[in-house]
Amino acid sequence: MGQCRREKKYAIELIEGTLVEHYAKLWSYGEEIRRSNPGSTVKIDVNSMPDGKNYFSNFYLCFDGLKQGWRGSCRRRTKKIGNGFCKNLRDDLQLDNGFGITLMSNQHNGLLEAVKEILPTVEHRQCARHIVANFRKRFSGVHYETMFWKPLLILWKQTPNLGVEHFFQEGKMCDAVENRLSESFNSVIRDARKKPIITMLEEIRLYVMERIYNLKIKGSSWPDYKPCPPITLLLNQLKKSSKVLPSGLNQFETRNLAESYAVDLDKKTCSCRVWQLNGRDVGGYVDTMFYGSVYKNTYKYLIQGMNDNNMWPPTDFIQPLPPMKKRMSGRPKVNRRRDASEKLPRHNVSKEGKKISCSVCKNVGHNKVTCPQVERPQVQKPEVGAGGVNENDVDVGSCGTKSVHEGKKGEGAEGIGAGRRCKRKKSERIIKMKLAKRVKGKDGK
Repeated sequence: MGQCRREKKYAIELIEGTLVEHYAKLWSYGEEIRRSNPGSTVKIDVNSMPDGKNYFSNFYLCFDGLKQGWRGSCRRRTKKIGNGFCKNLRDDLQLDNGFGITLMSNQHNGLLEAVKEILPTVEHRQCARHIVANFRKRFSGVHYETMFWKPLLILWKQTPNLGVEHFFQEGKMCDAVENRLSESFNSVIRDARKKPIITMLEEIRLYVMERIYNLKIKGSSWPDYKPCPPITLLLNQLKKSSKVLPSGLNQFETRNLAESYAVDLDKKTCSCRVWQLNGRDVGGYVDTMFYGSVYKNTYKYLIQGMNDNNMWPPTDFIQPLPPMKKRMSGRPKVNRRRDASEKLPRHNVSKEGKKISCSVCKNVGHNKVTCPQVERPQVQKPEVGAGGVNENDVDVGSCGTKSVHEGKKGEGAEGIGAGRRCKRKKSERIIKMKLAKRVKGKDGK
């Protein structure tokens, strides 16, 4: 470790404390959460080693009222840790066996097996981006990837009985095929994850606390028994792109270019099954899940503030040590691992419409290259005599030929070609001399 890195590490420890100090305060930190937010769940797993030392293993936190649980400092996503997380989540949210709930994961084997045991009736969807990443390991051709994405494109085009929505359960009000929500959250807490555990948890708590308050203020003026503005905007876009023809009292046929579907307002069904999946239609028959009252109820409960660490209540539990380090090969990765199919957006700045100003005269419309106030040297053109070219404008090359610098078009072409060949031969001789010096041995050969 270099001197600069040691000094940086020492400065961070002076400001935030050492890892041993952070993990020693975890029990007091959990008690402070229970005191300030009654009903919250805080669980800390500790591994007891044969040498008598207790090492930190896992941390689970779920605030009361919000019931938004997340794992803190989970080092390895194993089946054991997945079982513990699913059990805690089931108990806090009262999920029973998972009926009526939709989960989205990234195809991790430990979490897949844990969900099958703890929440057997839950609808467990897999992120499409992670599926195609694993799919590419066995089928690397581009046409295979096109075949994979075709059902998802069919879903987005709302073709019935052909896309992946054919296997989705109805009534969940969710048609997501990617876990971009969790990926966005991980992107926000990317800097916090580099810091010690208590500092990390505090930054996440402050971010969630402020975000919930802002969203509550945002929806406070929305009507209770009407769709939220984002849903209304989506409905207006669908209305513009579709044509509705009546076929009965409350039966219609919607047409969008070459596609057509049958809609029944009494049964609240559509042959494309999108209405049954996400609860939205273009006629204003929106499910109550998207009403303003449900939105306000979502952010009804808040995260209460906490005291500083010098006011945290003491505990009698054994203070855990930081988890045992397991050095992995290669440099530790901080950013999210992007798949090969993910293309980074290009940030090209266009100069269209930008006014150029001169750095010399400060006027707009030109730069210093074409500025009239800049003095430029006068270039004298060669005099052309009776022979067509002045004798002073001719160079004699090293090979005895003459090359013409200036002249009228079509004059002195032979001299120009000879001069170029002369320069090329001269450069070849210089290269050969340099190579001869390099390969020359001690005996002069």
